[in-house]
Amino acid sequence: MSRPGESARLDLALWCGGGAGLIGSLYFLLAWNGHAISSAFGLLFPIAVALLLSVICAAACADSMRTRAGAAAVATAAIFTAALFVLNLVPPVARDELTHHLALPELYLSAGRAVGLPFAEQSYFPMQLTMLYTPFLAHGLESAPKDLHLLFGLASVGIIVLYLSSYLPAGVAAFVAVLLLTTPTFANLASSAYVDLGLFFFTTVALVALLRWSETDRTPLLALAGFAAGCAASVKYNGYLTVPLLAIGAIALSPRRDASSLARNLAIFAVPAVLPLVPWLFRNYLETGNPVFPLMRSTFGGPPRPGSTSIDILTKRRFLYDETWIEVLTTPFRAFVTGRYGDPARFDGTFNPLLLFGFLGALIGRRNERARYLWLFSLSVLVLVFFLTTFRSRYAIAAVAALAILTAELIDHWRRTMPHARVLLPALGAAALAFNLWHFADYWRTMSPTSYLSGNLSRSDYITRFVPEYPLSEFANQNLAPHARVYLAFLGQRGYYWRRPYTYDFHYSGTSLRDAVRDAQTAEGISDELRELGISHIAASAPLLGRYLQEDLTDTELSRWQAFASRHLRLLHSHGSFGLYEII
Repeated sequence: MSRPGESARLDLALWCGGGAGLIGSLYFLLAWNGHAISSAFGLLFPIAVALLLSVICAAACADSMRTRAGAAAVATAAIFTAALFVLNLVPPVARDELTHHLALPELYLSAGRAVGLPFAEQSYFPMQLTMLYTPFLAHGLESAPKDLHLLFGLASVGIIVLYLSSYLPAGVAAFVAVLLLTTPTFANLASSAYVDLGLFFFTTVALVALLRWSETDRTPLLALAGFAAGCAASVKYNGYLTVPLLAIGAIALSPRRDASSLARNLAIFAVPAVLPLVPWLFRNYLETGNPVFPLMRSTFGGPPRPGSTSIDILTKRRFLYDETWIEVLTTPFRAFVTGRYGDPARFDGTFNPLLLFGFLGALIGRRNERARYLWLFSLSVLVLVFFLTTFRSRYAIAAVAALAILTAELIDHWRRTMPHARVLLPALGAAALAFNLWHFADYWRTMSPTSYLSGNLSRSDYITRFVPEYPLSEFANQNLAPHARVYLAFLGQRGYYWRRPYTYDFHYSGTSLRDAVRDAQTAEGISDELRELGISHIAASAPLLGRYLQEDLTDTELSRWQAFASRHLRLLHSHGSFGLYEII
């Protein structure tokens, strides 16, 4: 199936992918014990990962440059990548950067090691890629985490194009590479310090390694697939969904079908898959008693979550976004067509309608066990994400590699069998790329990097456009004592820009204030309750906090709060509806 040159490059790329996962796992073990957190030695780990990812990209480019179509694709990819690097030069403003992927490394730097933070449940999530951002931040390289995340995405595309070019025409592989790179959700992620492209990368390595193993029956590739699957799960909890689906591939794609061979294959896959997860499971068990905290509390226990009314996902989308039942049930597929960045009702992003044709690709042409498995894998990821979590396009990105392979094979089938394919396929491809570029232009306008890079907007003004409470954190960083501790109320848990110790309520903002009012008997008692929590200042969205307290407190409790606010809160700084208060 594969040609020798392409096979050698593909194998190199896959093993470089495994090496990147190994380095990430080793760095967490060091950082957990307080080593290599802020030293120059720590920088070697993300740099080594970046070099391995660059090798993959170079191998894919070298393979593609053999043909005109491939060279054109490389040139297009280079131009688009340059635009993404420009976007990466603006300060971090994406929500999860400020609450999680950059905020937690900053807290780890303050603590001197990777610790669990009881007020921030996300600190217990697996975060192999987030940990690699820590040395960059320690040395003031704020844009480097975005660039590393982009490299994970580019390397993912590189592995896919290396695999496709081993048995499909170069033009088909090149087109799919450009399609993936410019896909809206991919582009949005590639210009942020998120981690979803790390999940995409390791899932792609595992999937392609499985396919190569099924074609060559080389056992090390099966073990590599298992290890990469475990690395995907160590990037974020969404990766746990892909591990059993990939394990099914160790059975469904097995070159030998007897029971003993299938059991052996499953063991060869499973043992390496567990290895990257052990450090995270062990840390969470030591700190919370639950190895997968905050998941499965009813089974493993752990600190309780505040009570809430559970609403199933079907009802939630139907009433929260006023959708019909047809719209609700087609959510996973609408994310390929009608999604939009920044809009939770529209999945906070979109893929590309052409990728949906991948499902059709498994039903025509070479209908075999391999195609059926890729179809099952991608559909299962979409369905599981839909039912198990709030559906956002990036949460389902693990489905894209399988769909890309199936779509490429369908395009090749049409190329060989469709009448007037030379006219229709370029038109279809142009429409698909126009879809991507229209979304990218809209995203570029939203982020407006030239307004910052040209100097028309200062760093402070640019950040404030997206993070309206940013002036409060600036004031606090410059004027509060180092030991001050700020309670963030209704600020979306955005803690990255606060350089003074802070805390917040992870699930329901304002509950600490509400409980302090209820537990105290006087206005002075509220001050004492908050001081016992170590809180010296409050930063809040005044309208949201006021509305919350009015709805959750009795008249007597509300009067107590108002007395406390008038006697014991002093406004230090305000910006719009946001205020920073000192408890006196």
